[in-house]
Amino acid sequence: MSTKKILSWLLLLFGEAIIIAAFILFRGNTPNEILVLNIVVTSFVFGIFYLNYAAPWIDLKEKTHKRVGALGIAWFVVWLYAITAILFMFIANMYEFSFELQLIIHGGLLFFFLLGMWLAGHAADQVKEVYHIETENRSGILEMKKSMQNLINKINETAGLPDIFVQRVKALEESLRFISPTENSEAHELEQSFVEITNEIKFALLDFSMNEEQIENNLKKIERIYQNRKNIYSN
Repeated sequence: MSTKKILSWLLLLFGEAIIIAAFILFRGNTPNEILVLNIVVTSFVFGIFYLNYAAPWIDLKEKTHKRVGALGIAWFVVWLYAITAILFMFIANMYEFSFELQLIIHGGLLFFFLLGMWLAGHAADQVKEVYHIETENRSGILEMKKSMQNLINKINETAGLPDIFVQRVKALEESLRFISPTENSEAHELEQSFVEITNEIKFALLDFSMNEEQIENNLKKIERIYQNRKNIYSN
């Protein structure tokens, strides 16, 4: 265990010891069962704050950043529960509410706290789902760009190609940045066709003079596919 983790646990235990000592030293005429309840509630509030600071919700290495979507809900729930629980504890002890009543109300507050944290977790899952959908929608466009880059690399390695052909390919590669991601199934089919035909052109460059007609036809195809795909916007 690292020094940081050891120190973190020691601080948690030290804070808990202070809470227990304070309640025991200043218990007054508080009955044992209410004293224990007060210690448990205060320790729980201390624990959730400590753990949220010791283990921050946001992990910059986590690509989906799913916890960002739940951060506001989580902290709102934590603060609302903490303030309500501690405030009620003081009022209940001041007016000497019965142990049973205090236990029921603290149980109700805990229920709403757990419900709020569940909602925060649900929000985090929604963020994660959106991230995966957007990643999937961009994957086809990334494949198009990758296939065009591979074609340009092949062109750069091949001597004697017509300038007009090279210019058209480079212009098409540059134009790919105008395509928007979408969930449209037709768009995904066009992206796949674009990649397949682009790869056919790359292999046909092994003998440009013999495959010139095929290359020209395929180049016209991917130019048409690009235009059709560009006109499909994100839903």
